Amino acid sequence: MQAGALARHEEEQAGDDSLTLTDIGRIVLKHKWTLLLVVLLACAVAAVRTFLSTPVYRSSVILQIDAASPRVVRFEKDPEQERGGDDAASMRTQQELLKSRSLAERVIDELRLDNSTPSGQAALALAPARQLGEDAAAAAQQPGQRDYLDRLIAGYQKMMNPSTRNVEVLGREAVVQRFLNSVTVEPVRGSRLVTLHVDNTDPNLAARIANTTVQSFIAMGMERRLEASSYAKKFLEEQIKQMKARLEESERRLNSYAQANQILTLDEKTSAINTTYTDYAAALSKAEQERIKAEAVASEMRRNPAAASAVAENKSIQAFRERRAKLEIEYQENLRLYKPEFPKMQQIKAQIVEIESQITNEVQGVAATLQAQYDSALRQEALLREKLAQTRKQVLTTQDHGIDLNLLRREVDTNRQLYDSLLQRFKELGISGNVVSNNISVVDAAEPSLFPFKPSLMRNLLIGLIAGMLLGTAIVVALEVLDDSIKYPDEVERVLGLPLMGIIPKLKGKKRAVAMEVHEDPRSAIAEAYRSVRTALQFSTTDGAPKRLVITSTTRNEGKSTTSLALAINFAQMGQRVVLIDADMRNPTIHKMLGIPNDFGLSNLLSSDTRVDRLLTPTVVPNLSVLPAGPVPPNPVDLLTGPKLLLLLDLTAALGIDYVIVDAPPMLGLADSIVLGNQLQNVLFVVQAGSTRKSLIKAALRRLRQGGLVPRGVVLTQALNNAMPVDYESYYGYGPTGASAEHTALARPQ
Repeated sequence: MQAGALARHEEEQAGDDSLTLTDIGRIVLKHKWTLLLVVLLACAVAAVRTFLSTPVYRSSVILQIDAASPRVVRFEKDPEQERGGDDAASMRTQQELLKSRSLAERVIDELRLDNSTPSGQAALALAPARQLGEDAAAAAQQPGQRDYLDRLIAGYQKMMNPSTRNVEVLGREAVVQRFLNSVTVEPVRGSRLVTLHVDNTDPNLAARIANTTVQSFIAMGMERRLEASSYAKKFLEEQIKQMKARLEESERRLNSYAQANQILTLDEKTSAINTTYTDYAAALSKAEQERIKAEAVASEMRRNPAAASAVAENKSIQAFRERRAKLEIEYQENLRLYKPEFPKMQQIKAQIVEIESQITNEVQGVAATLQAQYDSALRQEALLREKLAQTRKQVLTTQDHGIDLNLLRREVDTNRQLYDSLLQRFKELGISGNVVSNNISVVDAAEPSLFPFKPSLMRNLLIGLIAGMLLGTAIVVALEVLDDSIKYPDEVERVLGLPLMGIIPKLKGKKRAVAMEVHEDPRSAIAEAYRSVRTALQFSTTDGAPKRLVITSTTRNEGKSTTSLALAINFAQMGQRVVLIDADMRNPTIHKMLGIPNDFGLSNLLSSDTRVDRLLTPTVVPNLSVLPAGPVPPNPVDLLTGPKLLLLLDLTAALGIDYVIVDAPPMLGLADSIVLGNQLQNVLFVVQAGSTRKSLIKAALRRLRQGGLVPRGVVLTQALNNAMPVDYESYYGYGPTGASAEHTALARPQ
């Protein structure tokens, strides 16, 4: 349970896989040639497409659209002035009119641009669609046969085919659409100027179309004003006739209604009735208050007669109560001398009873009086409410007559005002209609263009550049997604959550054992790299480097055996006695690197009673001995699990061995490294840069954590030069030719 909890905790503490700016920069530098090639290809495609495209020329006309043209005769409500109220809306209206279909058809007819005629080719082009629609309709008439599919086909045909099959109509529509697509209206910001652009493959035709469009637009504006004035005159004449008849009719209805209802002074009568209604309402409110007060007093009397305020304020009851109190006091004083049966005592008691009877009668009288007052107040309230209801009916009746009369009067006034207004507008329109103005003028006429407007080489190259960068980025991202491995040192701690113990550079052209270069050339780049790993191990604990160390990796061929031998050589160069144990009994490699036999080794030691000192093989490196793996056993895990491995470690300590380094098998699929790690308690993890996927590395580390092991750190092997924080050779001044045989001779044992 503790191991599982530890594993979960370590996984939570591990870093994330999110990209940083540094990672993005490295990715771009890594694939810079791929990105550059894609961008160049995209730009080349854009250039070729530009050169092969048909050139289109643009001619432009600049118009000035004023808010309203000067008027010879001005009126208070001039139609032209009213239309010019919203300047922005007026400008937008003129711009949309320049793109209208009616103007386009007028220019097309004037320049004879419509050459579309019915042809056999067009009819042939429509024949398949017509035949398909007829087939779908015939299939739809056969019930029960592919009904749903036929409905889908028929719906598709309705959406994709035009509603008419007339070739002339379709040809005209195509010409108009091409014309509208070639015209662009562009307002000049902050001014009343508008630029009309016309695009065409013929520069002369483009200029003609632009100039003709503007002239036709001005002519259409003049015609619309003349037509509007003529229509307005006819409309006003009809409206004046209708309004005059309506005014006469409303006046007759007003007079008839006033005579029928005998309405003379409606305002005074309505005021008197309203005053009476207000008086009754005030009296009813006062009666309601008195009734509520009487009801409260009577209710209090019924609940507690003795404590009611009316009883307490009654003087007769107060006198009776005082007399009763005196008799009770006298009775109590005589009770000290006489017994209750004494005649005098009986007499006093009889007087007290008589007084209480009188008090009761008085209380009942007060209660009856209060109830009578309440009943009176209730009857008064009912009478006032009835009177108020009657008065309300009279007020409503009077208001109904007043509303009807006011409606008739208002209708007469409205009709009279409308009649006067229409008559006035008709006279003004008769004068202003004869004056036609124009508020549109041409600033610059269109001229044939000297150079094509499109395609634009620079714009297409820019589009090709952007498209190439996007496509190249997508390719680079795809390559990076496929290459899910650790390639740079800063990814180790961020992704794996483990400290980086060292970086081993990738050596090119090295065919011999790389680890032996640590011994043969101590000043080489590989030797410096492994020496930094040894230094990091020395500072990994408070007691220095671990005395017993297991070195493993995720999969094979990541450099764990090379790292094991190189670290063993580094510790031996410090004058420490080191034993290197090849525990990878399935695929041993240490003996191949050192050139020693593998006839006897760890498998023999763990499976028999062979002595350790007989199996330790000295090497060319001083202070370094090796325990080879030996013959491949059938059950390596069982041998490692047994007690002889701990006995072996104890014997190495007895022989004076300072450090024991174990080359363990890979993690995935094998349990050997977990067994070795639990017995030696110190694990160093090797990762080859740009090789093993991150998911596999995390799975291997998860297995270690589940076994209760946390690696001391990670050694990154086969790192590229751009991933190295320090170029060891250039930093120390040792190039490929700088490492002389002298250094090699000094490093070898004498």
